[in-house]
This record gives sequence, C-alpha cells and structure tokens, in this order.
Amino acid sequence: MDTTRNRFEDWQEFLDNASLGVHLVDANGKILWANKLELEMLGYRPEEYIDRHVADFHVDRDAVDQILCTLSGAGKLLSYPARLRAKDGSVKHVLINSNVYKRDGQFVHTRCFTSCISELVYEQLRSELLRARRAG
Repeated sequence: MDTTRNRFEDWQEFLDNASLGVHLVDANGKILWANKLELEMLGYRPEEYIDRHVADFHVDRDAVDQILCTLSGAGKLLSYPARLRAKDGSVKHVLINSNVYKRDGQFVHTRCFTSCISELVYEQLRSELLRARRAG
C-alpha cells in the first residue's frame, strides 16, 4: 500500500537523483537545499553549500541581483545563462530555469534547475578561435 510517507520518500529520491542540478533558495538568497548533481557539478559537500548565500557561488554579482529581482517580481526565469564558481576554482557555465513557490502571496523559496553547458561553451570558443586563426 502506497502511503503519504512513501510518496514523499519517492519524490525526495527522485529530486535528489535527478539528471539536473536542483536547489532551493529563500527570498534573501540563502540556499536551503541542493540535490546530489548540483553538489557534484560544483564539487561541494552539503555543509559547504547549503545555508550560504547564492552569491558566494556566482562569478557575476550583478547576475545574482538580477536573478533574485526577477524571481521576486515575475517569479520565473527561463534558460538564464550564468557562471558558477566550483570549489576547485573552475567556472561552470550553466543555464538556470527557476520559479518561485509562494504561500499566501509570500515568497517562500525558489525552485532552481541548473543545466551545465560548459562543454558547449568551450567547444564554441574553440571553434571561434580556429576560425579566427584560419581567417587571420
């Protein structure tokens, strides 16, 4: 028999093992939760990532301000390009899809889905460099 607890555990397992990075951020920018892929992508342990401000991991502070402002207003981001700093100092190019969960009209937290596109970005840069060398 499928109980509410079993369904919750199934959803928790689903999100924690999703093929996209997933994290929740409160209205002040504090990371509330992150799934395994999000943590692995950036190389952090949960205690190094969760409960910190999301700006600590963004390369561009202006992007964080814009993301939080957009989510506070419109409540939704689609394919927003950003650069995240991994624990090893490398930069990960990502696309962020996010929306806001509100309760009684109040911002509770975001639901952020992060896709790493670093390989695509680096391949595009390599291609552009090769074309520039051939042309020059």
